[in-house]
Amino acid sequence: MNIWLVHPFAGGPDLGRHWRPFWLADAWQRMGHRTLVVSAGFHHLHREPRAPGPQRINGVDFWFLDTPRYGKGSLDRLRNNLSFGPLLRSGSTAIAKQFGAPDLMIASSPHLFFISAAHRVARRFDAKFWVEIRDLWPESIVALGMTPAWHPLIKLLRRKERYAYRAADRVVCLLAGAENHMRACGLPAGRFMWIPNGVSEGEIRNALTIESLSHPLIDRINLMKQQGRRVVLYAGGMGPPNAMEVILDAAAALGRTNPEIYFILIGSGTSRAELEQRATALANLEFQDEVDRSIVHGMLHASDCAVVSFHNNALYHHGISPNKLFDYCLFAPRSLIACERKALAGLEDLVTRRCEPDDAAALAASLVAALNDLPRSSSERMAVAQQYSYSTLAAQYLADCAIAPAV
Repeated sequence: MNIWLVHPFAGGPDLGRHWRPFWLADAWQRMGHRTLVVSAGFHHLHREPRAPGPQRINGVDFWFLDTPRYGKGSLDRLRNNLSFGPLLRSGSTAIAKQFGAPDLMIASSPHLFFISAAHRVARRFDAKFWVEIRDLWPESIVALGMTPAWHPLIKLLRRKERYAYRAADRVVCLLAGAENHMRACGLPAGRFMWIPNGVSEGEIRNALTIESLSHPLIDRINLMKQQGRRVVLYAGGMGPPNAMEVILDAAAALGRTNPEIYFILIGSGTSRAELEQRATALANLEFQDEVDRSIVHGMLHASDCAVVSFHNNALYHHGISPNKLFDYCLFAPRSLIACERKALAGLEDLVTRRCEPDDAAALAASLVAALNDLPRSSSERMAVAQQYSYSTLAAQYLADCAIAPAV
């Protein structure tokens, strides 16, 4: 089968975040399918712009579209997003000439502006058309207070959301509880499939040798532990959805009652400067800049516990699937999530403890309890992670797709 996986912000080795398209493509290729990832040549998550056209990255074929550059201005970013669909349509002939026409077109949605274009390309080549929903648009940006419900952009996105659900032969969603919402927005019965994020086989193999990894940040954690510290690590984005202020408030409380507990927060995002200002007086907490995934994994392994926090928001009733949960499970000896029980449905085995969201006192108490728990063994963590390996997820993805592998 010839698969085109279209994702405007696709990441991977030396590309940046959003590795899921790369890992799925790699797994499908090993299953005997020919796979191409189509992405934007420029977007804000890239480490550096990519020349338009085909490139092979660590064995996976990419085709980059010549999307316009932009800085911090939201209008220029919107222009970039809007350009992706027309560029996909105009470039599809050249793509098909080099890689073959698709049997299956998958449109993965960090935004919805290109869905109709991808659908038209799929129809042109008589391909099956699937849509992958990472976050619910536009519900996510409304629920998180980023854009008001009355805004014309939200009305446009609602129309595009309904179009996507009606047009797709299947909707693959990362959120376990999203089907009812999608059905209410026009998704026909029997077309929903839940496939969460996961971990690559390479990372599972790396977990076997992670103790030998050396880096100044890993050494720093090990030294703190030798001095009697208990290190709690957060690794990920620092924006409004991440409820980082609750972690800061828990750290402040523990600084008074359990000064041996020390927090290291690693990552970037729109809220980081504000968070650093809020944490100025905390002696038991530090921020670190983003580093390569392998170093983050080594830091998780060296830490005593990993933590993540979500707000109490009806949006999360549909479920969550943050990449960090899978990294935490595989590499950290303990992990704690602050979220509603419903949000974690289907992923409970990834974490060792859960507490209620938006409650710094509950988070602080749960951290103390987690640190008193026995650590999860490496073999136990790897067994859980294996259930979410991308080879397993890739096979589930295509389980009942009646198209044979490529020859």
